[in-house]
Amino acid sequence: MPDAQTFDVISGKRFNRFELADRGDLVFFPYLRPCRVKILMVVDASISFSHSYFGLSHVLDVLRNNPEFYVKFDVTRAHRNTDNFKPNQATDPIAWSRYGPHFEGFRFTQPNFNLNDFDQVWFYGFYGEGHPTGLNDAELELLSRWMDNGGGVFATGDHFNLGAALCSRIPRVRSMRKWTAAQGVPPANSPIRHDTLLKGSNANYTFDDESDDQPMRITPKRYLLSSWSPFLRRSRPHPVLCGQDGVIDILPDHPHEGEVLDTSEINLTGKFGFGSYLNQDEYPNSGAAAPERIARAFIQGDHQPTDFKGSVNAKSFGVIGAYDGHQADDANQKPGRVVVDSTWHHWFDVNLIGRPITNLDSFPMNGTNPKTQGFLATPAGLQALSRIDNYFRNVAVWLSPKTKQRCMLKRATWGIVLRYPLIERLDPKMPIWELGGTAYDALGQRAGQCIMSGWLLEVLPRDLLKIFDVPPFPEPNPCLTCPPFELIERYVLGGITRELLELGYKMDDGAVDEKREMDERSVTEAFNQGAARGIGEVLKGLESSLQSTRKQHKILSDVLPKLTQI
Repeated sequence: MPDAQTFDVISGKRFNRFELADRGDLVFFPYLRPCRVKILMVVDASISFSHSYFGLSHVLDVLRNNPEFYVKFDVTRAHRNTDNFKPNQATDPIAWSRYGPHFEGFRFTQPNFNLNDFDQVWFYGFYGEGHPTGLNDAELELLSRWMDNGGGVFATGDHFNLGAALCSRIPRVRSMRKWTAAQGVPPANSPIRHDTLLKGSNANYTFDDESDDQPMRITPKRYLLSSWSPFLRRSRPHPVLCGQDGVIDILPDHPHEGEVLDTSEINLTGKFGFGSYLNQDEYPNSGAAAPERIARAFIQGDHQPTDFKGSVNAKSFGVIGAYDGHQADDANQKPGRVVVDSTWHHWFDVNLIGRPITNLDSFPMNGTNPKTQGFLATPAGLQALSRIDNYFRNVAVWLSPKTKQRCMLKRATWGIVLRYPLIERLDPKMPIWELGGTAYDALGQRAGQCIMSGWLLEVLPRDLLKIFDVPPFPEPNPCLTCPPFELIERYVLGGITRELLELGYKMDDGAVDEKREMDERSVTEAFNQGAARGIGEVLKGLESSLQSTRKQHKILSDVLPKLTQI
C-alpha cells in the first residue's frame, strides 16, 4: 500500500492517500470503482477548450477533478471547426492532455465515431442560424435516435441567435429555449435585452463587471413536499440546483443573455423527423413528464442611458430549463434527459476565472485588476464559485442515463457505509429509521438530497409517488395519518444501509487490499435485500400507527358528546 505522502493528480493539486481514497481517485478493496460517465462536449466557432475568453477550461477542470467518490467523468472534446486557442501539443503536452481537442472539424457521421459510446452530449453553440457547419439531417437522425434511447443532452448559446446553427433543430432542445429570430430571441442591445449584470466596484456599469467576484441571484423553482401539517409547507429545488451545501441560487452575470421557456410556452404535441426517423413525438407521454423552467433571473432596472449599453427594462426571465425523460419512458419510448441554459457565459472562463487584460473596461488596466481573476480574487468569490461548480457537476450527474443513475446509487450507498463518519457511528442493530436518517444526511453532503431522492425513485415503483402528490395551496384538510414521502425514503435507505453494514462487518478487519477487486454482486444482492427490508419495516410501522390512530379516534369520539357547553 502506498505510504502517506502526498500525490500530484492531474488537477495540479496535492492529496494524501486517504484523501484520494475518499474522493474515489484511489480504489482498493473493499471499495467499488466509481461509475464512469462519458460526456461528448461539442463546440464551434471561437469557443475553445483551453483557457481563453470563450474558454471552457474551468468547467473541464471541475469535471476532471470532481470530489464525488461514486462517479468520474470522461470528457471527449470535439470542435466543429478549429480550436484556435488549443495548446501546443509538442511544447506543452500536459496542457494538451487536459484542454486539447480530441476532434477538429467534428461531425457525428464521421468514420470510426460511435455516438453510442457516450452517455451525454453537451453543446456550446456560437454560430447563428443558417451557418454551414450546423448539424445536418444525417447527424440529427443519429442524435435523435440516441436521445430517444436514453442519451442526455445539455445545450446553450447566448443572446439573439447565437448557438442556433448547432442547437436550434435538436429535438426538445429546439423548443425549450429561444434560438432563432422567429422565436423572438432577446437582442444584444436595446432596453429589451436580458441584462443580469450587477454593478461591481465601479461607479457605473461596465462590461467587465461580468468578470468580478459578485454572482447574480437566481430564483429556483420550488417543488412542494408532502406534509401532514397545514402549517408546514415544505419544498425543494430541482436536483440540478440542489447543492451539497444547500440550494444553488447564484450564477455568473452577463449583460445580454438568451431565454429559457416554461412549460406553457412549449408545444408538447409537436413532432419531428430526420432521414428515415420520421413522425416522432418530441415529448412522448407528456402527461408523465414535460419540460419546465427550473430557474429565473432578474434584470436590474437601475441602468442609466449613459451606461455602456444604456437603459434596460426590469423583468425576470428563464435561465435554466430541464426535461426529465426518465419519467416519460414506457415499453416503446425511453427518452433521455435534457438541460438548457440561457447563456454559455454561465460556463465560460471569462465569467468564472477572469478576464484577459486586453479586454478590461475598468481601471487599472493591468494584472492587478481583480477582474482578471474573476471569482478567484476573493474568499467570497471562491465560495460562490464552489456553489456554481456544484451546478456544473449536478448537470453531469442528472443527465446520466438510468443505468448510470443506478450505478451511482449503489456506489454512493456502499461507499458512504465504508467511509467516515458512518463506519464508526452506525451499528446494524440500530433502528432502520435511524440508520436511514443518518445515511440520508451523510449522502446529502456528498450528492445533494434532491439527487439522492431521485436515485431512490429508481428503486421504488413509480405508482407509489401518486399517493404523495401534494395538492395546490391552500389545502385546508391535510391527511393527519399520511407519512411524508421522505419517511419512505429513509426506511428504504435504512434497510439498504443495514444490509450493507452487515456485509461490511462480515469482512475481516484490515481487509484493505489494493490488488483485490470487490465483488459487486454481493453489494447488489445486499442492496436489493435492504430495499425490500426497508419497505417491510414501513408496513409494520404503518400498521402499528393505524392501531394507535384507531384508539385515538375512539377516545375522541367518546369525548365529543361530553364536551362542556358554555
